[in-house]
Amino acid sequence: MSIFQQDFLMRQIQYLTQLLQQVIFKKNQQKPKEAIQDIHNAFERLTKDRPDAFHELSLPDTISIFCRDGNFTSELAAAAADLLFEEGKMKQKESYSQSQKCYAQALLLYRRILKENKATVPLDISTKIDHLTQKLNSDYLHQVNNALKK
Repeated sequence: MSIFQQDFLMRQIQYLTQLLQQVIFKKNQQKPKEAIQDIHNAFERLTKDRPDAFHELSLPDTISIFCRDGNFTSELAAAAADLLFEEGKMKQKESYSQSQKCYAQALLLYRRILKENKATVPLDISTKIDHLTQKLNSDYLHQVNNALKK
């Protein structure tokens, strides 16, 4: 990976990490619609070269967003998974199906991160994986397991 690509990747990670702080702040300020819109805007940036929006991606395509030059970018995937985790919690009451999709994408990314040998793993990843596993319906759990086999 070239220096330019590494710099671009680091800026994306930094952007998503800062956005997570803003999302949590807005969520705590009882502004979930604004927080969700911020997340959607960020995911539009990640998928700008693709015809589908991030939330419309299949689970295998979700993983492919985080592959660069044949390598899985676990740090960027972790930042996105954290945003998906928060979005799923905020959507839980208003839209079960959208919440489930967010949770499935987040679980997939967290579990994929764990498969990387040299990945930087968030300290609370096990807690989040347990939470997501309990929240997801069996169909999505099956889809996540199948996507990880590929």
